[in-house]
Amino acid sequence: MFTWICPKCGREVPPSYSECPNCAGASESSASPAAPAAAPTPVAAAPAAAAPPVVRSFRVPNWALTLLVALVLVSLGMSVYLLTHGSKPAAAPSEQPAAVPIAKRHPLGKYIEVTGIRITEDASQKAQVTFLVVNHSGADIANLGGTLTLKPRGARPDQTPLASFEFKLPSLGPYESKELKDTVRSSMRAYELPDWQFLDADLELTSPKVD
Repeated sequence: MFTWICPKCGREVPPSYSECPNCAGASESSASPAAPAAAPTPVAAAPAAAAPPVVRSFRVPNWALTLLVALVLVSLGMSVYLLTHGSKPAAAPSEQPAAVPIAKRHPLGKYIEVTGIRITEDASQKAQVTFLVVNHSGADIANLGGTLTLKPRGARPDQTPLASFEFKLPSLGPYESKELKDTVRSSMRAYELPDWQFLDADLELTSPKVD
């Protein structure tokens, strides 16, 4: 038996086929709708890795640190001062010493000088003092008298004097000097008193009287 040629596709068809298998398969495939393609399975997106937290560093300026240290030191100093001084009671006002009246100086005191002091003993072993009274003015002074006090040189004002005595002169001419001698009112012997170079003589004139 011979094959035959399909008039549609021009291919040889075996005699056992009444229809061209190629054309029959093409017609069936065109007649039946194609099965829809399977939808692709959605793939879940991998979660994005969490970003690490951003740590912001804070740096204190140098000037702020210096100011803070200075404030702390000042606070400590004030605390120590208040602890050491704040608790002390206020000092009571000191009592002012009573004013000591100043003796009125005799107007002739700036003209009269006592010098040449010498201390000896008389026959009864009492201390005697010999001294010169000098008038440095051009006036004739009558009835000149005063008190002479002997003190150690450099003695304090409140120190007890070594001796004290009075003298009187009927008159003392201009620029004149006279030597006087008197017994020393003192419990000390002559040799117990300092030498003349270690003595100071304080003179207080009592006459002539002035208003």
